[in-house]
Amino acid sequence: MNWLRKLLPGNTVRADRAAVSNLYAAILKRARNPQVFGDDGFADTMDGRTGALAIYTSLVTTRLSAISQRGRVLSSRLTDRVFDDIDAGLRETGVGDASIARKVRTIGERFVGLGIAVNEAFLTSDPQASIHDILERNELTGGTGTANVADDIIDVRRTLEARSDDSLLSGLLDW
Repeated sequence: MNWLRKLLPGNTVRADRAAVSNLYAAILKRARNPQVFGDDGFADTMDGRTGALAIYTSLVTTRLSAISQRGRVLSSRLTDRVFDDIDAGLRETGVGDASIARKVRTIGERFVGLGIAVNEAFLTSDPQASIHDILERNELTGGTGTANVADDIIDVRRTLEARSDDSLLSGLLDW
């Protein structure tokens, strides 16, 4: 009877919500890790923090999208979840309704741009140098932090590639 429950639409929606929540929690844990900020990591600024979130999210969503149609759906839902959280965060800081859309759009454009740039860096002959350049150009890191973050991004990509499709579709992501 358990196999029948898996076929019912309500269970798929519930499973997808759980997977998105788990993936988002793992991304936030990685992006908010205090050890990846400061002189040896991302700049501890709003741009540095949203940059970290953008990069780690884009690595996960790109991997999900490459799996299947369900992976593309989860990727889209995960992106929606991230932006819902950004919107809520801006509202909590007192940003007025009139400027929320503009701020979310600005963050979104940067978010998407960073994600595309980092994923394209892996298509170059020297991903390390390309990621290093992206981080510096966008002023996300400084000093020894640039090399450390570039190494971390490459490690995250390797970790995601090593994860089974089923584990990612289930929302299982331990860094």
